[in-house]
Amino acid sequence: MVNFEVKFSGVPALQCSLNDTKLTQRYIELIKHQTESPIFRDPPQYTLEYFKELAVKAQQMLGWEWSKDSYPLEVTTRLHKDIEKYLAQGFENVPEEHDHLLHELHYCLHAIESGSRRNSWLQVEWFNDDGFSIDADEYPAKINLEFGDLRLQNPYVGHHPLFVYQQNDNFNIQQTCKFHDFVKPGINIVVARKNKPFDMATYLQWFETYAPNFVAQHGIEKLKKFTGHPVVGFVTNKSDLELLVQQPTIEFEYISFPN
Repeated sequence: MVNFEVKFSGVPALQCSLNDTKLTQRYIELIKHQTESPIFRDPPQYTLEYFKELAVKAQQMLGWEWSKDSYPLEVTTRLHKDIEKYLAQGFENVPEEHDHLLHELHYCLHAIESGSRRNSWLQVEWFNDDGFSIDADEYPAKINLEFGDLRLQNPYVGHHPLFVYQQNDNFNIQQTCKFHDFVKPGINIVVARKNKPFDMATYLQWFETYAPNFVAQHGIEKLKKFTGHPVVGFVTNKSDLELLVQQPTIEFEYISFPN
């Protein structure tokens, strides 16, 4: 069953099918009730050169020393901490003059981690406070992503436990690691083609080693239940998604729902 279509320029609309759960029923209603136009950012437009321009603005406006000779993963994960700390109280407390810069910095930081290529995900999102809470038993965890999977939008600037582990981001895990316990209106389309090997025992030991206080606070069972990517469905016409990621540029057009 196709629950909605996402249309980008140059290719047929992507047919999106959701898993049949109470969570996805609430999720589709959340998207249907959005009245503003969503935002889409195309990764190839978020280049290293653009990031360097943003880094200058970050120094001027925020006092962040983000201008570096190079940006390997160990550097970008540390820079991410500045955004996490700044937004600890939420975007609603951000001065208007900083809002756009922070969004651009955050997205571009992750884009350059993927070489500014469409090899991770595409996301259509709304910047508002709409959404609903979920608990650990409702979390739709999936360890191994597949091309065309539909994920929930990350509701926080931090990251879910598996993402933190896969980036080996062991600095201030208490600040960075966020359980995905809130569903926002946003459509995340996976275009990654590779998965990293995963062993639950090794994963749990990593958290015990680098974040014992985090584990003590939340418990192993909660950590295990929130381990995985929040996958809620898939794109049925993957061949059209293949064509989309090969386009020179991508522009979002619309989302539609079948009658």
